[in-house]
Amino acid sequence: MKKLLLPLLLLVSFATTAQEHDFSWITGRWTGPGFGGTFEEIWSEPDSNGDMIGMFRYFDATGKVQFYEFWILNETGLKLRHFSGDFTAWEDKEEFVDFSMIESTANKFTLKGLTYELVNDDELEIHLDMKDEGTVTTEIFHLKRVKD
Repeated sequence: MKKLLLPLLLLVSFATTAQEHDFSWITGRWTGPGFGGTFEEIWSEPDSNGDMIGMFRYFDATGKVQFYEFWILNETGLKLRHFSGDFTAWEDKEEFVDFSMIESTANKFTLKGLTYELVNDDELEIHLDMKDEGTVTTEIFHLKRVKD
Protein backbone atom coordinates (compact mmCIF):
# COMPACT_ATOMS: atom_id res chain seq x y z
CA MET A 1 0.00 0.00 0.00
CA LYS A 2 2.83 2.43 0.85
CA LYS A 3 4.34 1.79 -2.59
CA LEU A 4 1.13 2.96 -4.25
CA LEU A 5 0.54 5.88 -1.91
CA LEU A 6 3.83 7.70 -2.58
CA PRO A 7 3.44 7.90 -6.39
CA LEU A 8 -0.16 9.01 -5.93
CA LEU A 9 0.87 11.78 -3.51
CA LEU A 10 3.61 12.92 -5.91
CA LEU A 11 1.13 13.00 -8.78
CA VAL A 12 -1.39 15.05 -6.78
CA SER A 13 1.38 17.40 -5.62
CA PHE A 14 2.62 17.92 -9.19
CA ALA A 15 -0.89 18.52 -10.52
CA THR A 16 -1.58 21.10 -7.79
CA THR A 17 1.71 22.90 -8.43
CA ALA A 18 1.16 22.97 -12.19
CA GLN A 19 -2.34 24.44 -11.77
CA GLU A 20 -1.10 27.10 -9.35
CA HIS A 21 1.03 28.61 -12.12
CA ASP A 22 -1.55 28.62 -14.92
CA PHE A 23 -1.97 32.30 -15.71
CA SER A 24 -3.94 31.78 -18.93
CA TRP A 25 -7.04 33.35 -17.33
CA ILE A 26 -5.45 36.79 -17.77
CA THR A 27 -4.91 36.37 -21.53
CA GLY A 28 -6.42 39.14 -23.62
CA ARG A 29 -6.92 42.89 -23.58
CA TRP A 30 -8.06 44.79 -20.47
CA THR A 31 -8.85 48.49 -19.94
CA GLY A 32 -9.95 50.69 -17.09
CA PRO A 33 -9.48 54.01 -15.32
CA GLY A 34 -6.44 54.91 -13.27
CA PHE A 35 -4.41 57.95 -12.19
CA GLY A 36 -6.85 60.29 -13.94
CA GLY A 37 -6.51 58.55 -17.29
CA THR A 38 -6.94 55.11 -18.83
CA PHE A 39 -4.94 51.90 -18.46
CA GLU A 40 -4.64 49.26 -21.15
CA GLU A 41 -3.06 45.84 -20.60
CA ILE A 42 -2.56 43.15 -23.22
CA TRP A 43 -1.47 39.63 -22.20
CA SER A 44 -0.28 36.88 -24.55
CA GLU A 45 -1.23 33.23 -24.40
CA PRO A 46 1.26 31.24 -22.26
CA ASP A 47 4.12 29.65 -24.20
CA SER A 48 5.06 25.97 -23.84
CA ASN A 49 6.84 26.78 -20.54
CA GLY A 50 3.84 28.66 -19.15
CA ASP A 51 5.59 32.04 -19.51
CA MET A 52 3.54 35.02 -20.65
CA ILE A 53 4.47 38.39 -22.04
CA GLY A 54 2.42 41.52 -21.66
CA MET A 55 2.35 45.22 -22.25
CA PHE A 56 0.74 48.18 -20.57
CA ARG A 57 -0.07 51.68 -21.80
CA TYR A 58 -1.20 54.63 -19.71
CA PHE A 59 -3.18 57.31 -21.52
CA ASP A 60 -3.72 60.67 -19.82
CA ALA A 61 -7.11 62.42 -19.83
CA THR A 62 -6.41 63.84 -23.31
CA GLY A 63 -5.70 60.36 -24.75
CA LYS A 64 -1.94 60.84 -25.06
CA VAL A 65 0.29 57.89 -24.06
CA GLN A 66 2.39 58.90 -21.03
CA PHE A 67 4.27 55.64 -20.48
CA TYR A 68 4.54 51.98 -21.44
CA GLU A 69 5.52 48.83 -19.58
CA PHE A 70 6.64 45.51 -21.05
CA TRP A 71 6.46 42.35 -18.93
CA ILE A 72 7.38 38.72 -18.53
CA LEU A 73 5.24 36.67 -16.13
CA ASN A 74 6.14 33.16 -14.96
CA GLU A 75 6.22 31.05 -11.80
CA THR A 76 9.03 33.22 -10.34
CA GLY A 77 7.07 36.46 -10.70
CA LEU A 78 6.72 39.44 -13.00
CA LYS A 79 9.63 41.39 -14.46
CA LEU A 80 8.97 44.69 -16.20
CA ARG A 81 10.60 47.67 -17.82
CA HIS A 82 9.13 51.16 -18.16
CA PHE A 83 9.34 53.48 -21.17
CA SER A 84 8.22 57.10 -21.55
CA GLY A 85 5.70 58.05 -24.22
CA ASP A 86 8.63 58.73 -26.58
CA PHE A 87 9.94 55.19 -25.80
CA THR A 88 12.86 56.37 -23.65
CA ALA A 89 13.70 53.66 -21.09
CA TRP A 90 13.28 54.53 -17.42
CA GLU A 91 15.53 51.74 -16.15
CA ASP A 92 19.17 51.33 -17.17
CA LYS A 93 20.04 48.66 -19.74
CA GLU A 94 20.59 45.85 -17.20
CA GLU A 95 17.84 46.91 -14.77
CA PHE A 96 14.19 45.96 -14.49
CA VAL A 97 11.47 46.01 -11.83
CA ASP A 98 10.97 42.59 -10.23
CA PHE A 99 7.77 41.55 -8.46
CA SER A 100 8.55 38.16 -6.88
CA MET A 101 5.82 35.52 -6.82
CA ILE A 102 4.28 34.85 -3.41
CA GLU A 103 1.43 32.56 -4.45
CA SER A 104 -0.98 31.82 -7.26
CA THR A 105 -4.37 30.15 -7.50
CA ALA A 106 -6.85 29.45 -10.28
CA ASN A 107 -7.92 33.13 -10.55
CA LYS A 108 -5.39 35.15 -8.55
CA PHE A 109 -1.68 35.68 -8.25
CA THR A 110 0.02 37.61 -5.49
CA LEU A 111 3.43 39.10 -6.06
CA LYS A 112 5.51 41.19 -3.69
CA GLY A 113 3.74 44.55 -3.96
CA LEU A 114 1.27 43.57 -6.69
CA THR A 115 -1.84 41.38 -6.87
CA TYR A 116 -4.00 40.41 -9.84
CA GLU A 117 -7.41 38.85 -9.23
CA LEU A 118 -10.04 37.78 -11.72
CA VAL A 119 -13.33 38.98 -10.20
CA ASN A 120 -15.35 37.33 -12.98
CA ASP A 121 -14.64 36.39 -16.62
CA ASP A 122 -14.67 40.03 -17.69
CA GLU A 123 -13.43 41.95 -14.62
CA LEU A 124 -9.92 42.18 -13.23
CA GLU A 125 -8.85 43.84 -9.97
CA ILE A 126 -5.24 44.94 -9.48
CA HIS A 127 -3.72 46.01 -6.15
CA LEU A 128 -0.46 47.93 -6.51
CA ASP A 129 1.62 48.97 -3.49
CA MET A 130 3.26 52.34 -4.10
CA LYS A 131 5.96 53.80 -1.91
CA ASP A 132 6.42 57.56 -1.59
CA GLU A 133 8.84 59.04 0.93
CA GLY A 134 8.70 55.92 3.09
CA THR A 135 4.91 55.65 3.10
CA VAL A 136 3.27 52.71 1.31
CA THR A 137 -0.22 53.11 -0.12
CA THR A 138 -2.18 50.55 -2.11
CA GLU A 139 -3.87 51.67 -5.32
CA ILE A 140 -6.72 49.49 -6.56
CA PHE A 141 -7.58 49.36 -10.26
CA HIS A 142 -10.64 47.82 -11.90
CA LEU A 143 -10.18 46.69 -15.48
CA LYS A 144 -12.68 45.19 -17.92
CA ARG A 145 -11.93 42.62 -20.61
CA VAL A 146 -12.19 44.02 -24.12
CA LYS A 147 -13.98 41.65 -26.47
CA ASP A 148 -13.31 42.07 -30.15
